[in-house]
Amino acid sequence: MVKKKIQLDSKEEILFRSYKHPAMFYGGLFFSIYMIAVGLTGGNPIANTIFVSAGVIWTLIGLIKWTYTEYILTNQRLVVVSGYFYLRTESYPIDKIEHVTLYQNWTDKWWGKGIVTLFGIGIQTKRIKGLKNAEDFRDAVHSQLSVNPEPYFSS
Repeated sequence: MVKKKIQLDSKEEILFRSYKHPAMFYGGLFFSIYMIAVGLTGGNPIANTIFVSAGVIWTLIGLIKWTYTEYILTNQRLVVVSGYFYLRTESYPIDKIEHVTLYQNWTDKWWGKGIVTLFGIGIQTKRIKGLKNAEDFRDAVHSQLSVNPEPYFSS
């Protein structure tokens, strides 16, 4: 995974980095492998070709979604960097975020992903769907929202 570079202020440090969860990529990959195995055992060659092609497309879309966006939490802001050939950067100051929530169903909890929602002053509600390590990301944001912030990786 290639980490995207951002400009940091002099007193700014990166606390947490996260991406989308690779579940869609894995689903397409397993589907493609399964359809190739089914195709090797026989069946309709046209249907097998169509299903293997669909699996390859599913895998490529999953790969793009997985690697396209990076979420970077610093001690001063949340930065969303997306793109490959050009980079689009969104920045949300931590002092404008009032509350953060996490939604996980039982499969999301098992996979370690979820939907993180940020609420704040002067920013629209920001929903981050399918975030990898969503619980850790939420905890890192919470650690920066407290009155006396405790470093996320304190020992």
